[in-house]
Amino acid sequence: MRTLTPGEIKALIVLLGDEDIKTAQIARRVLIEARREAQPYLEAVRDTLDPHVRTRVYSILERLRLDELGERFRAFASMPSAWLDLEEGAFLIAEAGYPNINRAHYRAMLDHMADTFKARMEEQPGLKGRELLERFNDYFFNELGFTGNQENYYDPDNTYINQVLDRRLGIPISLSTVYLLLAKRLRLPVVGIGMPGHFLLQFNDNLYVDAFHKGQILNRGECVQFLMNNGFGFHPAYLSPTPTRFILVRMLTNLIQICSTQDPDRAESLTAFRDMLTRSHVNV
Repeated sequence: MRTLTPGEIKALIVLLGDEDIKTAQIARRVLIEARREAQPYLEAVRDTLDPHVRTRVYSILERLRLDELGERFRAFASMPSAWLDLEEGAFLIAEAGYPNINRAHYRAMLDHMADTFKARMEEQPGLKGRELLERFNDYFFNELGFTGNQENYYDPDNTYINQVLDRRLGIPISLSTVYLLLAKRLRLPVVGIGMPGHFLLQFNDNLYVDAFHKGQILNRGECVQFLMNNGFGFHPAYLSPTPTRFILVRMLTNLIQICSTQDPDRAESLTAFRDMLTRSHVNV
């Protein structure tokens, strides 16, 4: 595509407010294709008085932002699976909803949570096994207050890690992600288990934790029973540790389902992010 002149860009921005929806859509498409040339002019009219233009300018700028985020996500997804960092991936996903997320603030929050628990355990050396797990669960779910958002399960903020940390509310996979990030800092033997229908955590190879239900501890038989009762059948792979790549795929899938009706542009970008992760898995 040839470079647009400033006059052409300004004319296209005016056409965003055209009553003919097809004309407005063509202008939108051309401005998105122009990208770097058009962005300064779009930013300049972000607060225009024309509500139609303002809404469409915001939509274009949001699309450009998500495209830029997509380039960073592509670089992340292309790394070998063993190198993928769950924390980095979760923050990248959160940027889709919160572009100005302060990563340093939330990393410091996680560090402080982990350091507080570590200091307490140093006062009681020798704790291990189920007793250690129960102490950590009490800290995570009762003292810190993390819990499942049963009243508004399909709120996208239940998946964005910054909001989960701020509100202490989430869904199984996001609560499990925060749990895993703290467990990693504390060197606790915890992995994610992506069962069909419900995401769990596994501690020390033989105990399972339901982060959505205040850390309920389950054994393998109870997990198998859940699968059978909900029509999934049983396969040993259902209780195998889930790699970081597919924890992130599952997080994105949840968001895509939520955004598909509320915010189609964001759902499209999130779908592209998910595809990057799955394609890179095939190529690694």
